[in-house]
Amino acid sequence: MNQADFISGMKGPAASLKMDGRANVNCRIFPRPTNTKKTEPISVEVPPCFSIHFSHGYEEDDKLIAYFSGWPPSDSKDFLGAWGGHSPDFLKIPITLIWRIVIDLKKKECISLKVADGSANACAEHPLVHPNFNNKKAHNVYASLSNLVGDSSPPCGFCRLRIEDGDDSFLREGEYNNDIDAYFFGTRIFSGEPLIVPKHGGDPTNEDEAYLLGMFYDAVKDRSGLAIFDLERNLKEGPVAKMYLKSGVPHGLHGCF
Repeated sequence: MNQADFISGMKGPAASLKMDGRANVNCRIFPRPTNTKKTEPISVEVPPCFSIHFSHGYEEDDKLIAYFSGWPPSDSKDFLGAWGGHSPDFLKIPITLIWRIVIDLKKKECISLKVADGSANACAEHPLVHPNFNNKKAHNVYASLSNLVGDSSPPCGFCRLRIEDGDDSFLREGEYNNDIDAYFFGTRIFSGEPLIVPKHGGDPTNEDEAYLLGMFYDAVKDRSGLAIFDLERNLKEGPVAKMYLKSGVPHGLHGCF
């Protein structure tokens, strides 16, 4: 970290950080306070990658399995890569994919790091699951979707990724993934980070008994709105409701409730 730039106010904390996009990553794992196994924190070396946002994780047979959005190895030296500056340059920004990592807790090593099943060529960000499955095995991950051809581009829809039983086939860059349930808003309409809301009185063990809420911005009309999807239907069928605001609002991150 360049502390001089940060302390002087010349740069923010993220812009003051430098990184090596080809170096291995250290993953720090801490037990929860309620952990009954009395395990100690561990550090595990992970192959080169850049993790951005985790959707969920769970423990199974002494293995920790987690899913996150992230970038593949790159030659970038800046912490946020091409996201800095006045506006993002998608010709330089790496494609954001959904990854699956498996860590053997006994051996204290990473035994697998790959693009998650069922998500090939899905450029997606802000992944999340039904809130009751944050620390359980979930079959569906939802995310703000840019495209299904393995390119880097702005988010313009939402997708459902079947990460546990989806197709694990490899797709070439530019090849469209027809197996993913996705909805695109249309030309010059951009999507924000989604939020999953369980249905009132619904079965808390059923991932599908919930709604997906997502903000969108129409750049032509300079208006924003909220789209609501019923997760007991396919996303590609479209939202069950749209509510428009009177004006456009800034692109938001990280809804909390």
